[in-house]
Amino acid sequence: MNHKILVTEADISLATILVDYLRAQGYHATAHELDSDTQRRVLLGEYDLLLLSHNQTQLTIYEQLSRMRQAECGTPVVVLSDSGAKDDVLRAYECGCDDYIVKPFNIEILVCRLAAVLRRTNPALLESKETVFRFRGGTFDSVKQQLLPVGSEPIHLSARESELLLMLCRRMGTIVNRRLILRRLWHSDSPFAAKSLSVFVHRLRKMAEPIGVQIMPVRGKGYKLTEI
Repeated sequence: MNHKILVTEADISLATILVDYLRAQGYHATAHELDSDTQRRVLLGEYDLLLLSHNQTQLTIYEQLSRMRQAECGTPVVVLSDSGAKDDVLRAYECGCDDYIVKPFNIEILVCRLAAVLRRTNPALLESKETVFRFRGGTFDSVKQQLLPVGSEPIHLSARESELLLMLCRRMGTIVNRRLILRRLWHSDSPFAAKSLSVFVHRLRKMAEPIGVQIMPVRGKGYKLTEI
């Protein structure tokens, strides 16, 4: 399993119980306040899930969530709160949380809900395992790193071009988060890496058109592959 979970619960006793129980279930869990360095690590995707407490910083839970989502952070967030008021729950979902759990809670049920969120949001689980993709205009073979347009010569791709197209093909028709692509293929979300991704997408878009697919940018989110 080895999913990395960050627990930001301010109650040290409860945080310790949560971390110990999650570790016993096979997760790599740690507890830490959400300071600037930890926020940076969350934004870079170093955690698979954030268990976010309602009261650990000067910023409200809604401000934390909004800032993360505005920064295109795709890390799933489960809110742990003392408040079960309808307005609080609705606002947390509107700001981008994936689940909302009210204290007191049953720890076994909490872990089941965390597992459910991870299943829904883990791109590796959502993606198919195919390596060859056939479209109306031709075929993409990710192992050979080739595009094979019908009636034309093969188009050879670089390793990174092939990996990028593979990510898009495996999630055909859905948006692939830009930050996720940068983390997985460039291992960085620096401005240089972002500019490099834009160049790769521009080049790959032209190369992929002959096999009948197009790479569509989705403003503020990422890219989506569709058939022409």
